[in-house]
Amino acid sequence: MAINRIDHAAVRVEELGQALEWYEGVLGLTVLDRTKDRALLACSGDAADLTLIAGGQSIESFAFGVDHADDLQEIVHRLSTNGVKYEQYRSPDRPGHDEILGFDLPTGHRMEFVVADGNRRAGVTEMTSDGGFRPTDIDHINLLGETDPREFSEFMKMVLGFKQSLALTIAGNWAASWMRATKMDHDLAYMQAQRKSDRLHHIAFAVEDGNHYFRLSDRLVETGNRWEFGPGRHMGGVDRDTQGFGTNCFAYAFDPTGNRNEFSAGMNEFEDSEFFIAETSPEKFPEIMNGWAYNMPETFMTQGS
Repeated sequence: MAINRIDHAAVRVEELGQALEWYEGVLGLTVLDRTKDRALLACSGDAADLTLIAGGQSIESFAFGVDHADDLQEIVHRLSTNGVKYEQYRSPDRPGHDEILGFDLPTGHRMEFVVADGNRRAGVTEMTSDGGFRPTDIDHINLLGETDPREFSEFMKMVLGFKQSLALTIAGNWAASWMRATKMDHDLAYMQAQRKSDRLHHIAFAVEDGNHYFRLSDRLVETGNRWEFGPGRHMGGVDRDTQGFGTNCFAYAFDPTGNRNEFSAGMNEFEDSEFFIAETSPEKFPEIMNGWAYNMPETFMTQGS
């Protein structure tokens, strides 16, 4: 069974028109279809990377890609063996997806696996930009919840075959976990929420390189927006290490509803057996979260959606 990377996410927004001013107007995503209750957007191509759903806030669902229907059946077998209820369906109004397998994680988050329609491979991240400011693709997701991160990680590894990348512990207890389905550093992260109602820390979009950050930063200035945090480089729990786990570059901003977006670049690749667990403390978070500067805002650790 081969699982690719994240292929789609659906988020709730308070007001659809206002949200489109950000995702379409500022970030340059293409609207593939829109009704009064939802909008489908793409970073590039004609497959939906993001669905905006009117009403509320936070994550509705997220989908990882697989190459073939046989891969879905292997996941069905794994879910059934572990007593996890699931549904199989199609969503004809979601461009780029054919068969879909959906189920709820132990945290309550809705996860899907999808097979692409046509000749596209679902969950293969486009990393090359068109020379503008628009992000190239959806890249990863960071969930929040009340479940112990170690319990979450064990489910993802034992039931779905994900691999551990990085875990941060405080006094021996897991505080955050980053996982991968491919060799890429991480596709999925999970942290315990500071506010019990929060379900999402961020959805990440891919940017190509430093020049792409320049163009996107200028776009924010031109449209009257600012970064919440960054650009910078995460440190993955190891000081002055730019090649280890969790050392991707980042910049964060909020959409009008308060859902956080990350813009990520420069993830490394690792063999299946490689992982890193680091003991840390809340006092060390600022230097872990940005190796370039001590400028982490309080909102970064306390506010999700």
